[in-house]
Amino acid sequence: MARLHKEFIDFNKNKIELTKKRKKELINSRDALKDKIKKYFKEEKPDELQPKFIPQGSFDIGVVVNPIVEYDDDDNPIRKYDLDYGVYFVEKEGEDNKKQIQTWHSWVFNAVKDHTDTPPKRKTTCVRVIFSDGHHIDLPIYYDENDEINLAHKSKGWIESNPSEFSQWFKDEATAQLRRIVRYAKAWKNFRENKNTNLKFPSGFALTILVAQNYVEDDYDDVAFRETMKAIQSTLNDKFECLRPTTPEGEDLFEDFSDTRENDFLSALDKLVDACQKAKEEDNFKKASKHLQKHFGDRFPNGKDESSEMKSNRKSNLIGSALAPKPYGR
Repeated sequence: MARLHKEFIDFNKNKIELTKKRKKELINSRDALKDKIKKYFKEEKPDELQPKFIPQGSFDIGVVVNPIVEYDDDDNPIRKYDLDYGVYFVEKEGEDNKKQIQTWHSWVFNAVKDHTDTPPKRKTTCVRVIFSDGHHIDLPIYYDENDEINLAHKSKGWIESNPSEFSQWFKDEATAQLRRIVRYAKAWKNFRENKNTNLKFPSGFALTILVAQNYVEDDYDDVAFRETMKAIQSTLNDKFECLRPTTPEGEDLFEDFSDTRENDFLSALDKLVDACQKAKEEDNFKKASKHLQKHFGDRFPNGKDESSEMKSNRKSNLIGSALAPKPYGR
């Protein structure tokens, strides 16, 4: 049996986990937006509620995945990172400062409209700021009324939502390995959707919930990933749903999935689990890794072209050589 723990760790560290430098760059992008919005409200809307900011999403909980690099017409690399940065307006006791949803959306849009060369987008749930390297930062808007948090949704109105609750829920559950398993699952989604643009997996948020709720811990990442994905497979075959664990608790994130989307995802999941099982049964490390490259792409590293027995013998020889008595006089 070829153990691919080393290859998974390499995949995480050198391919899909953000480097410290990149994390710092993204934080700087986020902070620059915060400063610009605060400046706008202070100068243009001094008598209105002033915004506060709370990080949220995959960046906040440490599961952002380095995306597959695409290139523009001039062969410049495009990296499609997606960050969320909540903009909060907190009610003042005894005052009615709540604005219309469209009003706050417009104000936030105006605050950032010249921040990059690409105009921001007015989305239903946020204002999206797009950067030249391909990453974008979504700015969802919330109203905090006596600690009851509501999202400003332009088509559905005010929706009860508290991203900070989810961040805390995940952080309470998370281990370093759990975060890696989430990244592996999201890297799988990234590769499969990139390869087949008609295939639409569940969101990274939904995958994060599924992994956290079905996580199987193990000393080896290849085992933990395989068993976690098998547990997700079993859970979804029993009932195809993904329930949000925090406000709005119990919301089914798969409620609007069409039969085609559901079947496509379950089929892709079956194939992934099958590939993980074949990799487990394969004795040659390189051949085992080939099974997983079909689902992760060539970013997943090749194992050595040797069997587990050959590797074991090589280690034994090295240990034996190290323990052997040295010739006299040396």
